[in-house]
Amino acid sequence: MQRLATLWLGFSWVVSSLLAQTTPKPTTAAHPCDALAGPTENVCRAGYDAISLMTPIGALAVSRGNPSIGSASGGKKSGELAITLRTNYLTAVVPATAYTGVSDTVPATRRLSLPIPSLDFRMTLLTKALPVGTASVDLLASVTGIPKEAIDYLRFGSEVRSIGGVALGIGYGLRLGIAPKGPLPAVSLNIGRSDLPRFTVGNTGSGSNFSYTLGVSAINVRLMAGRRQGHVELTAGGGVDLISGDYSLVYVDQATKTPSVRADSTISTMRMMTLVNLAFHLGGIARLSFEGGFQIGKDNKLPTVFAATNTKSGRFFGGVGLGFKL
Repeated sequence: MQRLATLWLGFSWVVSSLLAQTTPKPTTAAHPCDALAGPTENVCRAGYDAISLMTPIGALAVSRGNPSIGSASGGKKSGELAITLRTNYLTAVVPATAYTGVSDTVPATRRLSLPIPSLDFRMTLLTKALPVGTASVDLLASVTGIPKEAIDYLRFGSEVRSIGGVALGIGYGLRLGIAPKGPLPAVSLNIGRSDLPRFTVGNTGSGSNFSYTLGVSAINVRLMAGRRQGHVELTAGGGVDLISGDYSLVYVDQATKTPSVRADSTISTMRMMTLVNLAFHLGGIARLSFEGGFQIGKDNKLPTVFAATNTKSGRFFGGVGLGFKL
């Protein structure tokens, strides 16, 4: 037995040595800015990294936390409809697009405080009594509205989905819930998709050294648990957003001072989050809900240094909603 073990160890060592010699080392993909040099390369890098910075922020603006703020439960009966007027709140530091590439740090243009209103819907498709409790399936939908003139630094094009000067983001999904018997909390799995209309930051015709147009969408997964005690309901949970974006980038050659390159591509990333809701039931049909949450950061190893922001840190967000059951 000992001899067999020795032979096996020797064979394993030979195989691992051969694999180490024959398996090519992974190579780092060339970056579009690698062919440039000096300030132009820095400006190019800043444009790409600003897109990486803004993509999860845009996703959070329309994904929010709990898709049905204030509760983890589904409806009590088929056909039940709940409508919620909701405002979500987050802050973001926007990098200066007038960055010249001379310094090591991209200055911040401003810190935006973004109150984002939305109209949320939840319709119960079916309920079924089980030995452990009541299961439910609910259809979720939301319409997020951002006035085109509300933020002068961000511009929405005429082609985006809009009504009366308000750019619209759409979200939809399903809630699979169970309300168990006894003191156990209600639990739901929420799966959906949300999108943010394409917006543009910077203008190379008006002093910017880079400008980008970005559209963001996300697949949202939330696992929620909560319990109601009298008129008060406490809900907590977490989830993940699988984020994708498509963008167009223009940057200015710092030697010739002309916008020389336009790059169109896509970006994808992932963010996890945790959240808590506190709701107060007002009679039998209304509910006032508050939400606080945290989008967990991720180290994308961006080479650009942005002032007033840490690209690896997370982001707090909040919300308030007034819902009505019909």
